[in-house]
Amino acid sequence: MWEEGLNTIVLPTLSTMVFFIFTLNFLRYLIGDPHIQIRDITKEHNWKVIRATTKVLSRIKDSFNKLFQMAYYCNICEALLLNMDGLHCDSCGVCADQSCVKLADKRLKCKAITLNNDQAMKHHWIRGNLPLVATCYICREECDIEPGLTDWWCCWCQRCVHEACKSILSEICDFGTFKLMIIPPGSLEVINRRSTMRRRLHLRSIITPNWPKWHPVIVVGNRKSGNNDGSQILSLFRKLLNPAQIVDLAERDPVAALEWCRLLGETPCTVLVAGGDGTIAWLLNTINKLCLKPVPSVAIIPLGTGNDLSRVLGWGKEHDKYMDPVEILQKIRVAREVKLDRWSVMIKPHGGLGFRGSYKKLFMYNYISVGVDAQVTLNFHRTRESRFYLFSHRLFNKLLYLCFGTQQVVERECKNLEQSLEVYLDDQKVELPSIESVVILNIPSWAAGVDLWKMGMEDEDNVSVQSINDGKLEVVALYSSFHMAQLQVGLSKPHRIGQAKTVKIKLMRSCAMQVDGEPWYQHPCEFTITHCNQASVLINVNAD
Repeated sequence: MWEEGLNTIVLPTLSTMVFFIFTLNFLRYLIGDPHIQIRDITKEHNWKVIRATTKVLSRIKDSFNKLFQMAYYCNICEALLLNMDGLHCDSCGVCADQSCVKLADKRLKCKAITLNNDQAMKHHWIRGNLPLVATCYICREECDIEPGLTDWWCCWCQRCVHEACKSILSEICDFGTFKLMIIPPGSLEVINRRSTMRRRLHLRSIITPNWPKWHPVIVVGNRKSGNNDGSQILSLFRKLLNPAQIVDLAERDPVAALEWCRLLGETPCTVLVAGGDGTIAWLLNTINKLCLKPVPSVAIIPLGTGNDLSRVLGWGKEHDKYMDPVEILQKIRVAREVKLDRWSVMIKPHGGLGFRGSYKKLFMYNYISVGVDAQVTLNFHRTRESRFYLFSHRLFNKLLYLCFGTQQVVERECKNLEQSLEVYLDDQKVELPSIESVVILNIPSWAAGVDLWKMGMEDEDNVSVQSINDGKLEVVALYSSFHMAQLQVGLSKPHRIGQAKTVKIKLMRSCAMQVDGEPWYQHPCEFTITHCNQASVLINVNAD
């Protein structure tokens, strides 16, 4: 009887339970978590090591007379913090030494990212360690002029007040200058989920505050990007905005980051991306895939090596290590929204069986190239991905590019490329000279700022001006790697092939290719570039 029960009841039941649990977890993996996980307000502060050097250098620029008065003090024991053992919370600004961290977590509350909607938002006062060049909001006199923990500042509205002036200011906080960019704590509805190990908060919905022209900003970046400058950038914006608005791509993918835009409903928002061209393209592709309405506008903090799209939109060629996040938010507030053409790249391999599944589809925003410049990028990419790539710096990366470019001058792996490919502009085949690369442009910037299409335009007639949203592509050819170097310093001009709404290239041999700086080695194929739609980006009207 026992054996019969085991075979007919126990084993089928157990196998069914195992199958059910496996299927449920597999579906969760495919679908993903529908909610955004955010920091639990009951946890400790978000501690970071104090970088006194950065603050001192900023002080030199702003107020040389106060350089030697600059210091951090522990908010618990009030001791002077040295650069080696000082910690600060990048959300609320509380400082502590190593021995006082636990006491600070118990005694001092961090910036609350969510509150009951019926509660009036009060100032969150932090004593001492005021921001740079602090001025009292009441009397307009300078604050923080004496050593030690003196005066107060609110980590939401960023207002500073003297001890004597604090009682004059209203208890209710209005979120200050960047109110319309902040998602207030009362607008976040969260789900409290407990597990055996920890409590987790998940964002369920966003309640729109009764503020006209509310246009929140979601900051997206990878803390590991840009020689770890990404971590510093995310920290800077946590202090100005709701820390929940800051999304680290090292922890969450772009889909989770853009879930904020979906929860905002009809409220327009801006996504500030800290990253290179690859990260920006990744995010723009995700926005297109999710079909968000209204489409969020994208602003840029350049962290890559080339940063071609950032250059064109006026956000700079590289990240300023001592940038002021207040200036960035002010530029976003007055930035102008423009459309950027999105192009579909359909790659059909030669010798395939003709199935659509064998096709490869990509999206392009900046440029696509095949030949020697893609080979240089591919060599650099392989080096950067190697375990022996131990040192990452912008200048070092440029030297590597120069090294690989010089290598191609000697090796000429892409010699006589014109004999192995055919170029069609709007279905019309074009004749090619002896070349080593073909570049198809959507923006007037290539290889870290070279405006290929415009170079030498004054010497030619009937050459149309390039635009990022005219539904046309500009196609040029490069003669060699040495020709690339000449273009970098403005000593030559490319071979202009023409403009077209559709570009098709038949590649008869294996060769390096790249789309927006992402390279790979492509076997013989036929690829067609057609206009897809347009992305929404912000152009900096106050660009230098």
